[in-house]
Amino acid sequence: MTQKILARSSGREAVGHGEIIWASPDLVTAPEVSFSAYIKRIREIGVTRLAHPERVAVVIDHEVPVHSIAGAERNKLTRQLAQEWSVGHFFDGVGITHPLMVERGLVAPGMFAAGADSHAPGLGAVGALSVPFGFEVSMVLATGQIWMKVPETIRVRLHGACRPGVAARDIVLATMQQLDDEATSYRVIEYQGEGLSTLSVPERMTICGLCVDAGAKSGIAEVDRRCADYLREHGVSDPQLLTSDADAEFAMTIDLDLSTLTPRVSIPPSPNHVREAQAMSGIAIQHAYIGSCVSGSIEDIRSAAAILRGRKVHAGVNLLVIPATQQVFRQALQEGLLTELAAAGANISPSTCGPCFGGIAQLTAGERRISTSTRNDPGRMGSNEAEIFLASAMTVAASAITGHITDPRAYAEGGAA
Repeated sequence: MTQKILARSSGREAVGHGEIIWASPDLVTAPEVSFSAYIKRIREIGVTRLAHPERVAVVIDHEVPVHSIAGAERNKLTRQLAQEWSVGHFFDGVGITHPLMVERGLVAPGMFAAGADSHAPGLGAVGALSVPFGFEVSMVLATGQIWMKVPETIRVRLHGACRPGVAARDIVLATMQQLDDEATSYRVIEYQGEGLSTLSVPERMTICGLCVDAGAKSGIAEVDRRCADYLREHGVSDPQLLTSDADAEFAMTIDLDLSTLTPRVSIPPSPNHVREAQAMSGIAIQHAYIGSCVSGSIEDIRSAAAILRGRKVHAGVNLLVIPATQQVFRQALQEGLLTELAAAGANISPSTCGPCFGGIAQLTAGERRISTSTRNDPGRMGSNEAEIFLASAMTVAASAITGHITDPRAYAEGGAA
């Protein structure tokens, strides 16, 4: 899939892994925390307009609502620059970049996207190749092109379906347990197989978005009818099915039987340090967080509400829930999910990157949080002496009830509370 996308984007009939190409991204995404720096850089070299402003999406999502003078100045400047440079798609405080792009129908199968944020690969959920380039995004803004080496692909074939209490996060954590940084370096992880059809598009965003934390260049999922139907419902006209060819060559292949997976947890200081949730039950937590670009979907909120329904958050735990977009917030409100979560003792925040960015709900030394966010390196959410554990929304919800890391299967459908 990656070779097909990069061939089209570079005007070639075919490309092979290892080739250096110049490709033209169909979409460029940048949050407010970096957009002004890109504009400053291209201004310094004499650029006065964006190469393809209609392909650019700028999102204010990291500090919403703003809670610092620096953030207020940054957001103000971003609004001014977005207008001055005729940015084609500007979103101000209505959601987190990656899920927003899919939700608003700006991404389609076969597209090549360049992202400023490291978890841009989440767009791979709908068969797009989305690569995080960081400061090199300024090159794309100025010229409309970027050079890159065509990466190899690791194939992950999914079989069966997850059992109650097991989530998409557990799929990607199980993938991480079979790979190391050497195996994933400058490679794309491609998810395929009949087990993929059991996952919704937001769940596919979880597994693709977190591939970067396994050390991969990006992540992508084949496009089936379920994905195509979702895209039509979100404004994409005539989305095409997209898969790798039957004779495609892969660097390696991993097979995962989803029916055998168990809940897992990433332990500090890295997302790819993975343990079984049931083996972590002795670890007390004081904070819990459900949200972020990879786990703030309506599915995640539904699963957390189901765990917490009729139960209470532990007296010693602060549970924070942040829907990924305003649309998800409204849907969760209409379904009564936010009311259930609040009744259980959760605090609800407007759509924002929130604690994942480290802007709000910071931790002090000695505190622990279990979170659905993306990273758990020291200092990510406040003190360097705080600890962050990463898990699915169900595992976070179950842990918020007990006050320690908890396997959610006892609380899931069919389990005994």
